[in-house]
Amino acid sequence: MSSRIITISRQFGSGGHEIGVKLAKRLGVKFYDKELVDLLAKDGKYDASFIEAHEEKCSPPICPVMPGFAMPVFYQDLPSDLIYKGQSKLIRSLAERGPCVVIGRCADYILRNMNPINCFIYASLEERVKRKMAMVPEGLDFTKDEIRKRIIDVDKKRAKYHEFYTDRKWGRMEDYDLCICTDKCGVDGAVETIIRYCESCGR
Repeated sequence: MSSRIITISRQFGSGGHEIGVKLAKRLGVKFYDKELVDLLAKDGKYDASFIEAHEEKCSPPICPVMPGFAMPVFYQDLPSDLIYKGQSKLIRSLAERGPCVVIGRCADYILRNMNPINCFIYASLEERVKRKMAMVPEGLDFTKDEIRKRIIDVDKKRAKYHEFYTDRKWGRMEDYDLCICTDKCGVDGAVETIIRYCESCGR
């Protein structure tokens, strides 16, 4: 599996990040998630805080329409457009360098011509609330309802972002090689499933 490229799309709280970390370690390949923010910021075009504020989000259009004109007088790239373009170029460049696991950021679409193995990780809302509640740092107090609302909001933003830039419905099973529910198999079970899939199909 020396040339393997794996992308992981995930519902918030489903364990997608942890799965990616463990999978990359098992395969001995590069792992990219938040690392992409730092790498893109190193180019000097964008500040890390700007990237974090706008990645995987759709910004409101900045294109005023003047009276008497059917189209906007001018068009400025949206902040999310700038980040998407920059991250797309970076993700392709990193994938060309060698095998890797990439989390989110429309990587399944961006790398579609490189024959990646695309995975979608999901879980029931109840299990995702439990996972996120267990991850709340000591000293902070969040209710289950607050965590549940946060999960739903993040997923809505991810779906909107993905559909805006790829014209594909986020989470549609036909667009992925594997769709894994972590409710019963957990993180380790998902990692084993992905590895066995890679081995069985010879990709």
